[in-house]
Amino acid sequence: MSDPKPKTKPKLKRPAAIDLGDLHVSIVRGPNAEGRWYWRARDADRVTVWTGWATRDEAAREGAAVLAKPKPNPVQRGVKTVGALLAAWLAVQDARLDVKPATRACAHQRAARLGRHLNETPIAAIRRDTLEAFVSARLAEGAAIRTVRGDLVSLRHAWRVGMERGLIPVGALPNLPLRINEKAYVYNHRTPTPKEVARVVAKLPPESALMVQFLAATGARVGELISLRRDQIDVKKGVIRLDGKTGPRDFPLTDGLIELLGDRVDQSDKPLVHLGVADAKRCLREHIVIACRQADVAPFSPHGLRRMAVDRMARAGVEPRCRGEHHRPRPGGDAQALPRGHDRSAQRREERGPRPHPPAAQSLIHSPRSQPPGRRAPTTGPAPPNSTHAPSPSTPRASPTALCEAQTTRVRGTGAPEAPMAPSPGRAGPRETSCCAPTAS
Repeated sequence: MSDPKPKTKPKLKRPAAIDLGDLHVSIVRGPNAEGRWYWRARDADRVTVWTGWATRDEAAREGAAVLAKPKPNPVQRGVKTVGALLAAWLAVQDARLDVKPATRACAHQRAARLGRHLNETPIAAIRRDTLEAFVSARLAEGAAIRTVRGDLVSLRHAWRVGMERGLIPVGALPNLPLRINEKAYVYNHRTPTPKEVARVVAKLPPESALMVQFLAATGARVGELISLRRDQIDVKKGVIRLDGKTGPRDFPLTDGLIELLGDRVDQSDKPLVHLGVADAKRCLREHIVIACRQADVAPFSPHGLRRMAVDRMARAGVEPRCRGEHHRPRPGGDAQALPRGHDRSAQRREERGPRPHPPAAQSLIHSPRSQPPGRRAPTTGPAPPNSTHAPSPSTPRASPTALCEAQTTRVRGTGAPEAPMAPSPGRAGPRETSCCAPTAS
């Protein structure tokens, strides 16, 4: 009797591959002892996204789970032109959570200006002469040299981002330093005098004139004033709560400010000032520039009024750490000690020592001045008008409240502000009127 033949393992039919859209799931080997096959899932770029032992139904479920997962941003394999590089850079800037909307808007504006001239330029063709041609074209359009330099700064940032993400070959962007005549381009760094501010206020529309007087008296940032509501003015406590970029702070509410604001101090939630335009900051800047031209004053920015206020405190002997942040003074008269502000020019002027005050600023200085060593102090009468000496340690320092009161009176001027402000014949154009068109209420 012959032995029976040994039983052989039954052969399993090889399952068919699975197609789920752009995902292809196929068998690599198998089956194992449990009857499962080793599957591999690849996407449209033939990149493996999943592998494992499974039955056909289990592999289908795994493939569906892969498709359901949120997909990361598509990785660009490389860009060929400056326009594509700028588009990739803008996508990175828009995805950042550590920048403000204004910063993103500035990036888009710079990319648009770069794209008008370099959009189709190949990355490999970017040389020094290419950038020089861009600068020449922008200057021929009437752009300021600082604006052109800012565009090149953004191009350099986009270049670095492209190299970090493998979008362009690693290589340095040609360096093109631009020299700026600091004597000709002083708008953003000029600090006006109180006498000049008073002349400009007389040429401003009523709402802009009030804003300029408020900024000159308090040293607030223009954004803090635009966002200030009327209920942030506490008459009982005598303070104005300003929402600064580093946190809220209080400024003393003086009689001069109460008189300046008038019936606006009504504890409502309405904005304190309203220019009736979408971009109030830009509109105020343009109003000041036009008024400066009409008053024959060198133009200055709203932030120059803040520097003027800090300058005034430094010359009057206010403690340096009290200049950047304003608080209600203590009953003794001294301002509370607070962190130092950002105005470094006032610090440098203080380190160099005091200097003579212009005649227009004499009414702002109320703190007594000591005499220099070796000279006898007068027994009666105020200090000489052109005294340049620092305050004595025993002399009480002027408080921000007194300085604010004096400055509010000083910049108010004698004449009433002119209501309508027309551009001067020498410089008329859309920029002076475009941002100041009233918005629909």
